[in-house]
Amino acid sequence: MFLRQGLVAFLAICPVSAAWAVPATEEGALRLRGVFQTYFGGTEGVVSVTPQGESYELRIDPAPLLAQVPAEQAQVSVSALTYQLTDNGDGSWGVSEDQTFSWSVVVPKMFEQKGSTKVESTGIWDEALMSFREQTSVMTDYVIDSVQYAPPLAPDPEAEAQEPPAEPQVISRDHQRTARMEMSLTGAPGKAGGVDQAMSFTAEGLEQSQEILMGPGGQPMQIQITAPGYDGSGQITGARTEGMLSLLAWFVAHPSGELIKGSQDALRDKLSAAMPLWDDLSMDATVRDLKIGSPLGEFGLASTKVTIGMSGATPDGRLQEQVALSGVTVPEGVLPSWVAPILPQEVTLDFTASDFDLAAPARMLIEGFDLTAEEPFAKLVPEQLQAALLPRGSFDLKLAPSQIKGDGYQIDYRADVAAGPAAPPSGSALITATGLDKVEEALAAAPPEQAGQPLMMLRMARAMAKPGASGENVWDIQMPEGGGPFTINGQPMGPATSQP
Repeated sequence: MFLRQGLVAFLAICPVSAAWAVPATEEGALRLRGVFQTYFGGTEGVVSVTPQGESYELRIDPAPLLAQVPAEQAQVSVSALTYQLTDNGDGSWGVSEDQTFSWSVVVPKMFEQKGSTKVESTGIWDEALMSFREQTSVMTDYVIDSVQYAPPLAPDPEAEAQEPPAEPQVISRDHQRTARMEMSLTGAPGKAGGVDQAMSFTAEGLEQSQEILMGPGGQPMQIQITAPGYDGSGQITGARTEGMLSLLAWFVAHPSGELIKGSQDALRDKLSAAMPLWDDLSMDATVRDLKIGSPLGEFGLASTKVTIGMSGATPDGRLQEQVALSGVTVPEGVLPSWVAPILPQEVTLDFTASDFDLAAPARMLIEGFDLTAEEPFAKLVPEQLQAALLPRGSFDLKLAPSQIKGDGYQIDYRADVAAGPAAPPSGSALITATGLDKVEEALAAAPPEQAGQPLMMLRMARAMAKPGASGENVWDIQMPEGGGPFTINGQPMGPATSQP
């Protein structure tokens, strides 16, 4: 998605004039070619633009650029990409494609990969936003095949005669296929600047097979992963598309390390203009009926949902992660018989870290690097970076109501804690549980060498619990500010935790 959007994005690098009005003209094609050539440098044969009635055909062939990569380092090939661009006459461009995209990468004696997919997409690129107002795309038969090799052995400097290098040893082979993926995207001006984007996506027919070689002469281990599909959504507010695209164009204009070092003050300006990259970003995805085949049998998850959220390089930093698993299945015979009745069927975890500053340390890193020095960040003081990241010496860690649930029992937990490297944690946590009799019975029936310690810990925990309103076990944990012993249901536990 980013590749397709990024290519068209560079329409916005140069000012647009009425010369690009419909119908397509040779003059318009020449100007378009110049815009895209800005991104891909001066290498001939990479960019071509041809007027075709009321649209332009844009063709990008990476081959001349990739041919400059030394073959002993890597051999990379990417199929030529073709797009149709139509000037809407209102500061926006219609963008469409219908093509097969393929690639291959070979890093000698280390890694090989081949991939291909058919792509169809349509969208409206907005010059003022430097983003798509809207875009829909469909990818079908998305296939990737990879081979991983073991790192070559280093020669023995003390050996008089060196044996010729052995052929690289394959350690894994991987095949992945997705039958169909669909994505839709919308963009609008952000209320506080930048661009707000919303995205939804679905995929169908997921399959992966992996072969892991267990050493020379060993039997390969086969892993098979399948799922009917997944779906999800994403949101980003305040994306600084102009700054990020300008930064990419700057690197294209400075393709070597020496050029970058000689213009590092300009690089500082470009990095600063791209900050904070975005204001806030979140994404969620749910995988349905995941099956994992292994030599031990088939493992399964009926539903797997993951949500991730994070701020950009802003003063009010935030990181959030939510995980929800349900319908866990394990092959018969893998677990001891006493474990099966208490195997969790649902697990949720929802935590958020906040009250830290990403803007200040990002500014210090941008202002403090020196690419001409042997250690580019030697001037930066770690203690100052830490103080900038945590202005009050700690961050907030909040565990939203989460749960572990099995057949006949349930454990709920939540917490709100302040923590940092220079102070003991403070705050509170609450744990409640029902049905622990069943868990204790299962542990008591197990061989002592397998469950003796967990059983002892469970009995100790239950002895410290207090009864809740509905008869559940409750553990109210309090951690005072400034140190001191933490308490469980008012009972002090252990020595003071204050630091000198």
